Amino acid sequence: MAFTQEQIIEALTVGANAAFTNGLNTVTPQWDKIASKVPSTGSSELYGWLKDLPGIAEWTSDRMLVELGSYGYAIVNKTYEASIKIKREDLEDDKIGKYSVLAGAWGKQAALFPDKESYGLLALGFETLCYDGQNYFDTDHPLETTPASTFSNVVGDPLTDTGSPWFLLDNSQILMPIIYQDRRPLVLEFVGATSEYAWFNNMVAQGVDGRAGFGFSFPQIAIGSKAALSEANFESGKQLLAGMKKTDGTPLGTMATTLVVGPSNEAAARKIVQREYLDNGESNIYYNNVEIVVSRYLP
Repeated sequence: MAFTQEQIIEALTVGANAAFTNGLNTVTPQWDKIASKVPSTGSSELYGWLKDLPGIAEWTSDRMLVELGSYGYAIVNKTYEASIKIKREDLEDDKIGKYSVLAGAWGKQAALFPDKESYGLLALGFETLCYDGQNYFDTDHPLETTPASTFSNVVGDPLTDTGSPWFLLDNSQILMPIIYQDRRPLVLEFVGATSEYAWFNNMVAQGVDGRAGFGFSFPQIAIGSKAALSEANFESGKQLLAGMKKTDGTPLGTMATTLVVGPSNEAAARKIVQREYLDNGESNIYYNNVEIVVSRYLP
């Protein structure tokens, strides 16, 4: 029995939606290892970054009301899309199987989209400004001490080191290094054969689109490096992160919890962290010291 075009379109829509959902479930995203997801309701969000929350101390007299300093830092939402045109003749001839396959691929891409953007931005942190006007990974972030001073969140020299980047993070803080600003999730949509577009172009259309923004949070919670991932540099990164201070110069209380690498540094990371014993038989002091995250979106 021949199907009407409306039945074919319905089958395409239902099948594509099912394939898109299946594609979403074929992968396990890792963006939540480095990014905090926040909702968004406008074209951009202005973050009045708090420089420091006051510490908790014994209440002995009047409340010590501290005026919180802030920086102006906006994350702009961008629109992302992928789409195709489908000939109406393909619908009429019931050639719709390939479009469900494509919808499944889009589902997988949609699931990994925050990974791609979050890890991609982290890798660009050596050349991308954060809220204090410095590159996110830099050697001279300002502190408001007396006299004024600076701090570094880089191991090695970011201007001359050319190796694959690796990162040490403290993910126990209230924010992770990357802000994933969710404005409108990526969804699959279909423009049918009765639309004005189809009448003028003899085509229907299928695609995904959504809106999101990505930016940096506090540089004190992440160490970046393009130097070799050696035991000595790993230790330097741990000590650098542990020594982070508030803007007034008092200790922040950060500690390394996560080592983020790409495939090229995976073996070095596992050698440092996941060997229980060293080659000489001694215990490895870094054994399971931090969680290793390997991202396909890092070199």
